[in-house]
Formats: sequence, C-alpha cells, structure tokens
Amino acid sequence: MPCSSLDPVTNSQEQVLREVAPLAEAFANAGRSLYLVGGIVRDLHLDMPLEALDFDLTTEARPDEIKRLVDPLSDAVWTQGEKFGTIGCQINGRPFEITTFRAESYTDDTRKPEVQFGDDIEVDLSRRDFTVNAMALNVASGDLMDPFGGASALVERVLRTPIEPEVSFTDDPLRILRAARFIARYDLFVGPDVMTAAKSLIDRMSIVSAERIRDEFDKLLAAPSPSSGLAFLAEVGAWPFVSSAIAASKLEAMGEQLDSSRNDNTLRRAVVFSHCKPKDRAEQLEHLRYSNSESRQLRLILAGLDLVTDSRENVEAPTVRRLVKRVGYDSMATLLELVEVLGVPDRELGERFTELDAGEDLSDLTPVLTGDDIMGLLGIDPGPEVGAAMSVLQQRRLEEGPLDRDGEIAYLFEKYRRR
Repeated sequence: MPCSSLDPVTNSQEQVLREVAPLAEAFANAGRSLYLVGGIVRDLHLDMPLEALDFDLTTEARPDEIKRLVDPLSDAVWTQGEKFGTIGCQINGRPFEITTFRAESYTDDTRKPEVQFGDDIEVDLSRRDFTVNAMALNVASGDLMDPFGGASALVERVLRTPIEPEVSFTDDPLRILRAARFIARYDLFVGPDVMTAAKSLIDRMSIVSAERIRDEFDKLLAAPSPSSGLAFLAEVGAWPFVSSAIAASKLEAMGEQLDSSRNDNTLRRAVVFSHCKPKDRAEQLEHLRYSNSESRQLRLILAGLDLVTDSRENVEAPTVRRLVKRVGYDSMATLLELVEVLGVPDRELGERFTELDAGEDLSDLTPVLTGDDIMGLLGIDPGPEVGAAMSVLQQRRLEEGPLDRDGEIAYLFEKYRRR
C-alpha cells in the first residue's frame, strides 16, 4: 500500500495533527488505528486554511467502541449517524466525525448503499468518489495512505476515480454532478475514460433525489469560477437534471456571468434563474426543493429584475420606492449586483436608489400613523375602512416620499374631507 508523508509538511497539517492528538493517543492506546480522511487530506495537501477544513476521520473500531473512546475527551457526543458507522464529537470547541471503515454494496435502483463495516483502510478508500478524495493521513505517524494516486492527481490537475469510472458512476450517479464541482473548485480536468463513463451513464441520474441535486449544484455555484463545471455538465448531458427550463446552449454565457459575480449563493442562484422564463421560475425552484424563504427571496429579486428590464426610461423616485417595497430593502444590493452582472441597462437605478436612501431611509416605507391612530382620528371602528385609509397613506409615501406625523394627519384629513 502506498505510504508516505505529505511533502512538504504544511503548517496546516502540523496544526491539524496537534488538534487531533488527544484522539490519536486514545485510539493508539486501545490498539486501534485512526486516519484523517477525504477532503481534509486533499485540502491539507493544498495547504488550505485550517478554518475551512472539516475534521473527518476513519478507523476500524466499531461505533460502540468509538463512543467509549471519545466520551472521556469530548465536550459533546452525537450519534445520529451511528447506524451508518459515524460518531460525532466536539473537543475544545472543534467538531470531529469518526466513521468505521466501510465496504459498501449498491443495487441498481438506488444510490444508497448497503453499509457493511470493514477492517481495511484501502477498501474503504476505494469506495470514495475520486482519487483526490481517496487519501488518508495516519494521525499517529503522519504517514499518508494514497493507494490510488490522489496526490499526483492533484499535481497533474486531473480528476480520476479510484475504481473503474463505469462502476463508480453506476454505484452513485450523483458523482457525475460532484465531478463538475471539483472541476470548478480545484481547476481540474477529466480524462477520456471518466468523460465517456459519465456520458454513457447519465440516465442513472434519474435515481438521484432533487434535494441532492440541488445541494450539489449549490456547491458548484460556490466555486470561485463555476463555468468549467457548467461546461462539463453540458458536455455529458447532465444539465437537464438540474434545470429543464434553461437551455444548455445558455450555459456558456451563464458561466461567464457567474465567474464575474461575487461569490454569494443568493446572487449566483439569481443569475442562474434569471435565464428561466418568468412563468417557469416558480416551477424550477419547486423542482429543486428550495425552501419557502429561499424561493420567495429569489422570486422577489427576479421580479425586480423584470421591472428594471422592462423600464424604457430612467427610473424615477416612485418607481424606486415601489421596487424596494416589492423586493425588500435587504435584497436591493443583490438586485443591483444582478443588474450589473447581467449587463442590463439600469437607467440610473443604482444612483437613484443611493440618492433616495440617503435622503429618506428606504429601509422603512411604512406610514407613520398606525391603524389605531387612524381609528381615533377618523372616529371609525376596526374594519375595511381602516385598511383603506392605511392604503391611502402608503400610496402617498411611495409616490411622494415621507411625511412626519403631523404631515400624515393633515394629508389624511384632506383626503377624507374630499370624500
């Protein structure tokens, strides 16, 4: 089995091994091995910042023994993943997840494996998605276990699977989407065998849940430059599983827009769904199972985009106020960025918004008077008349700007005397 030290030993690696030392000692004293595994080893090889690393470990110890070993050391222990072999714990504020070696088997109709615990680290590593994630670091010795050449793959910038890609993608077709994320996140490319397997097995994506597709797609959007991942999805035919309402032919332009945008999930989602026809957006957001609050925020931002796009003249103050009222003050910055990223002529929207906000505080567009005030002033009982009076004041606020309390009272009396 290939075994070496990470070369060069990075500052992050030394710090990680110090943090995991209490666990390393406990498992060694019990005669058990313990390895950092997967993404953390990959990112240590790239000398990623420590705060960005997830501390995932693996061992031949079974879950009940893991619990016994970590309990005296831990501030907290959690066991939600115990039936899958995973025990979580927190030591000195740092969360760790420790999982028993696995040897999994898959069936044709599901990507969820039948979990079988194992005793061989190499078998455990072989079941992982890509060689860059199939490395382990022995926390007692500092030795790198790299049976499938993950470290050299990082140097060569190539994405390979530990086993035959046809088998890997058949077992878990979500790995095809995951490939797009790693291509974009680490500036990798795929070899012909991986590309061919992805294309030939793309129909297997039909067994993947919409929620898992959404989560993986969001991770792709969080890459510094998502365009290369989108290009891969288009080439292998995976894009329709993400969005059937956006033509694959639009992905190149979309990728350029995403690459040029700030790395913010709401903004980047808005860039993507701006390429949907308005009538399809709600359906697509529902298809990917975004939460009600996420869907609502995106729909409002995109509705604001439609208003700006449809405007043929410079945006005047009433339109800006109505836009803020509809989109929400906290989402206006995202809307303005979206307009810029998409290259939509904003007709001085940004300047007008800033100018108005400085003069009248657009974060609060509600009238000063309350329903109780109106009932007392007009001598009316609770009911539709109160709502109508509030609507009169609201329209005045949006059309002409704010009034103080006395001004609103005077305006209210004037309107009702005319009636």
